[in-house]
Amino acid sequence: MIEAKAKIRNGTAREEILGTIRRRLEESAPFDAVRNEHHRPAERPSSPAKEMRSPLSQNALIDNFRVNLESVGSHCSVVNSEREASDLVRELIGRTVSKRIAVSNSDLIARLVGGIYFTRDADRDFLFGCDIGITGAQWAIAETGTLVLESDAESHRLTSLVPPIHLCILKADRIRQTLGEILALTSADLCRTITFITGASRTSDIELTLAIGVHGPAELHVIVIAD
Repeated sequence: MIEAKAKIRNGTAREEILGTIRRRLEESAPFDAVRNEHHRPAERPSSPAKEMRSPLSQNALIDNFRVNLESVGSHCSVVNSEREASDLVRELIGRTVSKRIAVSNSDLIARLVGGIYFTRDADRDFLFGCDIGITGAQWAIAETGTLVLESDAESHRLTSLVPPIHLCILKADRIRQTLGEILALTSADLCRTITFITGASRTSDIELTLAIGVHGPAELHVIVIAD
């Protein structure tokens, strides 16, 4: 008898809850119609990568990227050839007194660091003890100074996130102005992991005090090859 009464009470409570939900949905229907009218999803272009391409020149995109990257405390250099980029890589390694160097599996990076002792596809233990990680980037966003790294194109995730210094080599023709352009380019064939990097690692988790390099590199250097 007690169990039967409990079932009746539970059933009544359930009906009351569902009834309240139905009434609220009916009351909100006119407001939902107004909202939907003003927030219609934009139609996707048939060829987003082409139609969303920024009208800015390559020089303008490079300048925007450099200015916005440097505004978040990072360093950006623009060179005209791979040879100049290689010379700059060696200069940076010497200036930072980097002895343990980890690089990604990029063919471009291998060409630029030729003759320098480095470890490719380094394991986690080596990465946590190395001085600098050198990678490429598949894309960059000029308006925020952001690097975009796709894991399917290059094994660079840990190499870019673990060492205290991250040096990234970027081809100028991979720079776009907006995030929307990058999403249009990557959404058609989305890879497993896409990493967005804007400046050095920073956090304010502890007493809202800004700390640099706690969860990743304390320095970010980018070399843009504009050939």
